Amino acid sequence: MKRLLAVLLFLLSAAADAGSARHMVFVSDLHVGAGRTADGSWNRIEDFRWQDDFDRFLDQVSARTQDRTDLVLAGDVFELWQSPTMRCSTDLAAPGCVILDCNDADTEIGCSEADAAARLEAVLARHPEFVSALRRFAARGDNRVVIVPGNHDGALTFPGVRRALLARLDSPRITVAAAGYWLSPDGVVYADHGHQFDDVNQFPRWPEPFVERGGQRFLAKPWGENMVQRFYNQYEAIFPVVDNLADEKAGVRYAVRQAGFPNSAAAVGRFLRFFIYEESLRQAVTALGKDGKVQWDYAALRGRPATFFLDVLPADLRPVGATLETAALSDVELDALCAAKENLTGAQRCPRRSDTLGAAAKGFVLSDDQRVAAYLRRTLPKVAPPNGQLAAVYVFGHTHSARRPRLLDLGEVGHGTAQVTTVNTGAFQRVATAAQIEAVVSRPGGPVRRPLDLTPEDLPACYTAVWIAPYAERAAVPRLYRWSSSGADFALAEGSCLD
Repeated sequence: MKRLLAVLLFLLSAAADAGSARHMVFVSDLHVGAGRTADGSWNRIEDFRWQDDFDRFLDQVSARTQDRTDLVLAGDVFELWQSPTMRCSTDLAAPGCVILDCNDADTEIGCSEADAAARLEAVLARHPEFVSALRRFAARGDNRVVIVPGNHDGALTFPGVRRALLARLDSPRITVAAAGYWLSPDGVVYADHGHQFDDVNQFPRWPEPFVERGGQRFLAKPWGENMVQRFYNQYEAIFPVVDNLADEKAGVRYAVRQAGFPNSAAAVGRFLRFFIYEESLRQAVTALGKDGKVQWDYAALRGRPATFFLDVLPADLRPVGATLETAALSDVELDALCAAKENLTGAQRCPRRSDTLGAAAKGFVLSDDQRVAAYLRRTLPKVAPPNGQLAAVYVFGHTHSARRPRLLDLGEVGHGTAQVTTVNTGAFQRVATAAQIEAVVSRPGGPVRRPLDLTPEDLPACYTAVWIAPYAERAAVPRLYRWSSSGADFALAEGSCLD
């Protein structure tokens, strides 16, 4: 028996070192969503308006790989944080949306399995061409398609929602990664969406991010989903291009300028609340730890003037007249903001009920690389093949900002040190920098427009993907490509759309 086990382990180890004869192509963040309205125009909150471009991309992938491709859709394939049936105001002075499903008003729970399935069904019905494109690609040669859940389509962790999707796709070569990640057969390439090392968007108990209430299961609602419902649902209907900017700060700056003070101070204040809290949470809560012992005086804080937290913002995002609805801030928001103030030189500190501020909180902010490294140190040993070798490549999306491959030191993992090449897919979206936005606005001969008057179609037709060609043993080399057009023709070249 021991001899048989040794042989099996040897064979498994040999298979893990065999490399890959297949191409691996990764795209993410398509956000296929609400589709078109009754008059045939795009719903203002729809992000995936590029079906023809996506079709041509898949055609070229097939041609270049002789139909031997694992196409991994690395999360946020579907936009399930926004209801396809919601109705939103386009008046900046009175923003708001009516959302009748998925416990919109509850800050802790989201969709039930039935609600999530209904949202997905509505999305698929509005994008039949997308369903056909995946089915057609999977039918060619030896192609395969894997859909990895992200934070916006975390509802795919519901078994019934997965079954409904696979029934519509109707192909044995299309699968949904119920484990929440994809690992190449040799264990060398690990891919997930990337939201689980992002404090504002991670789910508890992933890939089973459920909350029981009244005998029924619901998706837990991370703060990021609350932000989308309070912020993007309202303002994307007014400014459809607001989340196509690679830098969220640029979008807020444009909104502050374009809304016009003082008439829209209250509305823009909601932008500022989103921005301040998100920035504060990313920069400070990680340093404090989720079980930080600081006890802020919430009652005193809610009595502070509306300008109290503005010092967390860059100077050019502190417009006169903006309000932050200080009295309405949640305890979690106050925690994040006060922790951020502790890391700001010269900032007015928050009043405390106790003086047990952890030494790690002050002057210590984790970088993006440190967060990714900490995540991979926890995660890669759990998914390693029987030979114990960790993945050598990590592919993720989530941020919408493509990032070229880079070697990341993980430090001590298990009984040794480890290094992983990380690469960010960006998004199969039209994403632009502030400079690119300004270039579109100031284009000679074009109409006079302000940045947020643009629509996503006005942005350069450029999308990003990660490609790993066949390799021997553990020699996988990820490359970042941009799929972009100049006129009617598209070309694939190494690099980012934001270069």
